[in-house]
Amino acid sequence: MPASREDSGAAQRGAEESLASPHSPVADTVNTNSCTAATATEGDFVHPEAASLYSTLPFMRFIPLASESMSGYGPRPIFALGVCYFFNKGLSNQLMNSATFALLVVRFGIDGTRFQRLGSMGTLGWSLNAFTAMMCDTFALLGYTKRWYMFISCIVAGVLTLTAGLLPARQASANTAAAFIFLASFGRANVDILSEGYYTRKMRQRPAPGPALVSYIWCASMAGTIISSAINGPVSDKGKPQINFIVAGAVQIAVTLIFAVNWYREQTNRTEREEDAYVHFKEELALELEYARHNGEDPMDLAARPTGATGCHNSTRSGEGVIAHAPDVERDADYVENVESGSGGGPGQSEQERRRAEGFVFRNPPRRWCGGLIEYNSEVLRENWRIFVYSCIMTAAVIAMTVGTIFADTLGLLLILVIVSTVCCATSFWALPLVIAKANVFGYLTVMVDITVWGPMYAFYVATPQCSPDGPHFSFTFYSTIGPIVGNIAGIVGVNAFNYIFRTQRYRLVFILTTFINIFGNIFDIIIVKRWNLAIGIPDHAMYLFGNAVIYDVCYMIEWMPMIVLISRLCPRGSESMVFAIMSGFRSIGQTTAAQIGTVIIEYGWTVPACDFTNLPMILLVCRILCPLLVIPLVFLVPNARICDDLDIDGDIVRARMEEKEVMNGTDTSSTNETKEMPTKKKSV
Repeated sequence: MPASREDSGAAQRGAEESLASPHSPVADTVNTNSCTAATATEGDFVHPEAASLYSTLPFMRFIPLASESMSGYGPRPIFALGVCYFFNKGLSNQLMNSATFALLVVRFGIDGTRFQRLGSMGTLGWSLNAFTAMMCDTFALLGYTKRWYMFISCIVAGVLTLTAGLLPARQASANTAAAFIFLASFGRANVDILSEGYYTRKMRQRPAPGPALVSYIWCASMAGTIISSAINGPVSDKGKPQINFIVAGAVQIAVTLIFAVNWYREQTNRTEREEDAYVHFKEELALELEYARHNGEDPMDLAARPTGATGCHNSTRSGEGVIAHAPDVERDADYVENVESGSGGGPGQSEQERRRAEGFVFRNPPRRWCGGLIEYNSEVLRENWRIFVYSCIMTAAVIAMTVGTIFADTLGLLLILVIVSTVCCATSFWALPLVIAKANVFGYLTVMVDITVWGPMYAFYVATPQCSPDGPHFSFTFYSTIGPIVGNIAGIVGVNAFNYIFRTQRYRLVFILTTFINIFGNIFDIIIVKRWNLAIGIPDHAMYLFGNAVIYDVCYMIEWMPMIVLISRLCPRGSESMVFAIMSGFRSIGQTTAAQIGTVIIEYGWTVPACDFTNLPMILLVCRILCPLLVIPLVFLVPNARICDDLDIDGDIVRARMEEKEVMNGTDTSSTNETKEMPTKKKSV
């Protein structure tokens, strides 16, 4: 399978702009009538460290994507994120994935049908990080929820990658190598998902530079992919794929330096938990104020009451482990404090003194175990116990798929796929709020119906003249180097197309458009397999490069990035890593399921023996043309909103809800269809 495509299964995440800047009035957001206006209030903010950097090196201000990201979040975290994604997801992961076919088929001697099974182990490793993210958010290690877990994951992934490349060159090593590839991918996935939880939290605090940050991270990852592709082809052609694994392992271990010096600038677990508790406190106050105004009470009278005196309980968490709705005041807390309550600390007061003056008390600090080695965040587990159970179910599903992929027969594998799909989809609606569950299931089904058959396709493209006299006879240098480089350059175009073109389009429209474009790209594979391109005078290399190699990567980027934004908008604060890991991990399970469905079709129906590709065109027609059309009716599972719209936990557009609020208050403001009732007094469940 093309390395860039297998690696695409592991790629994910990010977010865009939200309500308003940290210190902008709520009125600015209420009067917002466009996505661009919603972020205008943050446009002039420059991080102090970025301002210092620009004064020393003025040209840094004009670097596309990076300068906007640094202005919002600071140069050190942005540099660290870029380096991490360049080496972790780009260079190291791609070096391993792109050499998997050559290692398993050429070095270890398995056939293409067996590779169809084992080749998906790398993608399956990216499905196991939901449980890890839950554990990391619940149990902080050495005072941090992400830093040291990523440090350990890099070391383990690097060692396992090195070991897989050094196994003896015999067929019996294939299953062991596949297991090591699975575990190494799991380690890289941990780094990826915890990084996503980190920058998702950043983007919730300052949403305006979010689109630039997402695009910057993708560009860094694809730059590493391009370099790894340039290495892989020539090395594999020389029959030395193990060199890729050795280099990938060494690079992975080198990434640990970023976390050793904490260039992510991650705050300690206690600090983050206190910040979450403070914002939770302000949300409760805002909900009480809104309730008081709606019932004709004087908001100033509320300042004299203890929090919760109105009987309006905060329902950000329902008590059932499910997130409920409450106003998002993370970025307008100062306004609520100073304008509505009439209180607020003066310039000389510290932040802690100001919060105490408001009545805020941090009641549930982390519990320290083993002399501070472990910190237990009891609130995270108590408020998200359903998510924890769901992550355990997903972990069991991934383990079952892993064992079934290596050891089960065709019928056993099919039964495992049916059970995993049914149980995981059903329990998603039990464990998650409805809108998040629907998006989660959509992400799974949309990749599951795009059934992959990379094993036979890889064998067809690189088949020798003795095996397939009329085949394209691609070398590893072309198929694993030139093709992926062209594809990743096209992917960079897709990233920028998303940032500048598609960010104002509706989710449903983007998913439908990319489905049709992806199907169009898949037609090129059928044309090459049937050899029709030679009949019209187009060489195989040109048909492949300017067909599916380009279209697939562009479509993948444009299709996945809206899902990244949607996931980020729906992630609850304080549980970013958990929900992100569940949704992206479930999507990875969908990609593995798609590959294994292809395995079942090949093993049960249209078999593809060695050097016999007679059934391949029909397999491509069913799996790559007809089945992806099922995405179209599935788009109704995602909110009918634009990518740039800010959504609440119910999937409703925040701006539309605020415009309705103005109407109810007597202000003449146009509204939209995506409105909801005013927040009413809620009871704790």
